Amino acid sequence: MAAEGEQQQAQLQQVQHRVVSLLPSATEIVVQVGGAHLLCGRSHECDYPPEITHLPMLTSANNGHFTNSRDVHDSTTSSMVAGRGLYGIDGDQLIKIKPTVVVTQSLCSVCSIDLVTVERILRKAKLEPPPKIVNLNPFSIEDVLQDMLSVGSAVGLEAESKVAVQKLQARVQAASSLASQLAPAKYGKCAFLEWIDPLFCGGHWTPQLIALAGGSHPLNPPS
Repeated sequence: MAAEGEQQQAQLQQVQHRVVSLLPSATEIVVQVGGAHLLCGRSHECDYPPEITHLPMLTSANNGHFTNSRDVHDSTTSSMVAGRGLYGIDGDQLIKIKPTVVVTQSLCSVCSIDLVTVERILRKAKLEPPPKIVNLNPFSIEDVLQDMLSVGSAVGLEAESKVAVQKLQARVQAASSLASQLAPAKYGKCAFLEWIDPLFCGGHWTPQLIALAGGSHPLNPPS
């Protein structure tokens, strides 16, 4: 009976969580660890899986429409030099939702709303209890998987997140093993570019993925 009571309490704690995700990868992580039902807000770029697209969008891009990569780069650069944020956030809506957990990132200042802005708005809101901020900042595949555990723990799905990570680890191992059996010598050098004008070489966990698939990325080899 005691075990049953603890299980019911854990389920109650899960229901009480209200999760806001402010970048697409974070939304997918929340869903992957079994927390889709906890999501109550998303970024303007979060569009997967489809069942979360009904949630209110809390962010927006401040820059307008662009015609090509150079146009985006120039506009982004000028905004950053001038100290203008690239993204806006609906602080009133965020406060209205009263999240218990907010998942954001500090890895890339041009990819989504920045951590500092999110922290400032939440401090100003003085929500009680104050929401837990989960800051994602991965540089490797291992970091990505660790972030899944961190998110799972924050939203009350620690056990589920461990299972999700184990399944992904198994998929990575299976894909890597298959690649090693397919005569990896035939796979040549490749260059992964995140941007084409100007050229931005891919980094973080991407070179790892290329190596696991049997290729090489000499411009930025995995550490």
